Amino acid sequence: MRTAIGYFFLVLVIGAGIVGCKAKDDLAETPPPPPPPTPVQVDSVEIPEPVQPKTAIYYERTACFGTCPTFTFEALDNGMCFYEGRNFVDMIGKYKAEANAELFAEVFAIAEKLGYDTLQTTYDQPMVTDLPATITQIGDKRVNNRYQGPDLRELYNAIDSLIVKIDWSKDGSDQ
Repeated sequence: MRTAIGYFFLVLVIGAGIVGCKAKDDLAETPPPPPPPTPVQVDSVEIPEPVQPKTAIYYERTACFGTCPTFTFEALDNGMCFYEGRNFVDMIGKYKAEANAELFAEVFAIAEKLGYDTLQTTYDQPMVTDLPATITQIGDKRVNNRYQGPDLRELYNAIDSLIVKIDWSKDGSDQ
């Protein structure tokens, strides 16, 4: 019996060797895969990023304990304007419009005349309560004027006048 098992294993080992050689022969006959394609060099094309409009004018009046008008107004340098009236104003809700940027010229001229760029960023006294703030931004300069700040009524009146000149449409996004 031992010899039968021995022959069986011998045949098995020889058979595996033949099959292994045959498989090795098959691999030798298979051509190697082609090399990956060489990337084509293309001159780099610079695609400019879209220019995002910037705030040209921002004007906000904050609340008080009384009937202070509360709203925000923003005009972008591309002429798009946004208004949100909250309390004690004629236009309550969100509005948008497209205005001719030339309408902004008077506001810019008054800001320059008043030395707006030289103003401090904040005029406030946290210990004094119930005073509304008027926050404005002309270009990159922002001023929060709540307590003992400069007299900017001329600038505020010019922006109020600008808001009235714009043909507003109700913005449906607040519904």
